[in-house]
Amino acid sequence: LIYQIIHLGSSGQFLQASTGSNMHRVAGRTLIRARAVGIRGLTSDGYLHKTTIPTMHFQKSLPKMPLPKLEDTLRRYLDSASAVISPAAFEETKKVVAAFGISVGPQLHGQLSTLRDTVYKDSSYISEMWYDKYLVDRTPLPINVNAFLTWNQDPHPLKNDQAARAASLITASAAFHRTLRDGHLKPDIFHTKPKLSEHPLFAPVVRCIPPQLSWFAGYAVGAYALDMFQYDRLFQSTRVPNTGKDELVTFPDSRHIVVQHGPDFFKFDIVTADGGAVPQAQIEANIRAILATPTSTADPVGILTSMDRNEWASARKHLIALSPGNAEALAAVDSAVFVASLEPSSPEGLVEDSRCTLHGTGRDRWFDKSFQLVVAKNGRSAINFEHSWGDGAAVLRYFDEVYTCANGLPLLPPAESPAALPSSTLEPLVFSIDSQLSSTIAKALTRFDAHVEAAQFSMIETDSISGKLLRQHKIGGDGTMQMAFQLAHYQMYGHSASTYESKSHAGFKHGRTETIRSATPLSDKMCATFCDPTASKADRAAMLREAVDNHARISYEALLGQGWDRHLFALRTLAERSGNSDDLPEIFTDSAYTTLSDIVLSTSTLVHPALHAGGFGPPGPNTYGLMYTLTPEMARCGIASYRDSPGFTDHLDKAFTQFRDVLGG
Repeated sequence: LIYQIIHLGSSGQFLQASTGSNMHRVAGRTLIRARAVGIRGLTSDGYLHKTTIPTMHFQKSLPKMPLPKLEDTLRRYLDSASAVISPAAFEETKKVVAAFGISVGPQLHGQLSTLRDTVYKDSSYISEMWYDKYLVDRTPLPINVNAFLTWNQDPHPLKNDQAARAASLITASAAFHRTLRDGHLKPDIFHTKPKLSEHPLFAPVVRCIPPQLSWFAGYAVGAYALDMFQYDRLFQSTRVPNTGKDELVTFPDSRHIVVQHGPDFFKFDIVTADGGAVPQAQIEANIRAILATPTSTADPVGILTSMDRNEWASARKHLIALSPGNAEALAAVDSAVFVASLEPSSPEGLVEDSRCTLHGTGRDRWFDKSFQLVVAKNGRSAINFEHSWGDGAAVLRYFDEVYTCANGLPLLPPAESPAALPSSTLEPLVFSIDSQLSSTIAKALTRFDAHVEAAQFSMIETDSISGKLLRQHKIGGDGTMQMAFQLAHYQMYGHSASTYESKSHAGFKHGRTETIRSATPLSDKMCATFCDPTASKADRAAMLREAVDNHARISYEALLGQGWDRHLFALRTLAERSGNSDDLPEIFTDSAYTTLSDIVLSTSTLVHPALHAGGFGPPGPNTYGLMYTLTPEMARCGIASYRDSPGFTDHLDKAFTQFRDVLGG
């Protein structure tokens, strides 16, 4: 084993081998395997578990994100462009791309290659630029940026009482935080050969291998360690608004959370002074005390976090200047391990759940925090998370572990001694508001309500398409879902549209995501075939299979860091930094780039046994936000837009039915 590690590490053969059969089996799967949700208790000292392999053991040896060849990126870019622009426009784009490829393109690519090997030698070439992309964006966070995941209810009905549910999730969250903090959290690993990598000897052996070589040890037995850099901002973290560019700030010494109840804020510790866990009973007593406190008529300061980022930065400065107490209260919110909201409504159904968690009324939310726990009156629970700091891998792990842990916590008697009374650390946070800030809050409420009113949400669940059916017909599940989105849009609007599907780059050090461009010449041809009344059933089935197979190919390329979006984004960023942003290379001002940058179908998939619902809002005025799930029994998709969500839902339902019919389902 040691020989293989050293041999692969020194020769670089692991990079070549990683494009072979083992990595091929990773393509199309969720990177973090979702295990069956069960019930698991805590260790005697309050941890989720204690790992044999240190949490960050693989970080130093993770593979570096590759930089595609410029000619490959330009070829892939043209392939995507040809599907969404007219033939005449495409001819012009080919000339623009050819000129870029022999002029400024190689220069920018050379600069990026040098930066990758010097400035970014311990990171990825995209990481810093991607953070900046989010942090300079002045768009309000709710609906536009933040996303959400909603848990299934606790299997024990009595534990879905609002106070009990909040307490169990907070207790489990504190356990996750302490497990991560103290290095006991098991590393994220994708196992392709579990008989080898989950053998009892694997962890003890890998633990003894130096961190600089540890990734190769896992690779040798089909265990692909994933990047965990984003975990540093999961807890004790917030996005602070500044004029022009926000800042991500962490507070590693904080021990408290902040709970919002209506417009009111409360603070209490979930970690003891010596780093231990505050008992579940004490946390529940605090929550019950907060719920028993009548909500005030104070201005809802939390709504300020829904504003344009420059406006919020200005309002925040004014809020701090009003009184030292405001600065202290704001510091308590910023530094909290996380923020929780005790939602007064009882949402029922997937659409109500989605709206409640994605935006709510805005009066009892703090959208800047890395994540906010939301617990409704009926026990429906979820997290709303800010997107700039991470892409979901850490959030999904938290989502999984906390749900399993909370399920295993006991249902407490209403007045269990000795913690029947709230703790001494429970205290209200009070903001002083003047007339200027009160007016700002009123305007923010009006804008927020109008924004929420404009957003349309719908949901489709169908058994016309299912994982079982697609496996029977030997056709890819994710590709079929993506082709259904293409067909729905084509039948609704008469043409293909720029499409974004996120592919995780957690397999690379400090990787973020790559875009799968699902609208391709083959998908466009497939849509035209389905819309041709003279096309036979066999013709339609053949085109569907060809388009799905092609989608699997480009998904695989994206997984291996061979997409075109991040590469061109980095080249454009370098061009902007080195000159006049109004005088960019023509490839970045050409109609094709403009069209491809205006995402119409923004899609993401998630399958998890603890998941009740999940999603995000439409990122732009012309965008459909599509969060979809394919299970063995059915397909589900949440549709969010400012255009016509119900209309798209109807066309998507039709597309699913058409696919079932041509496949012979």
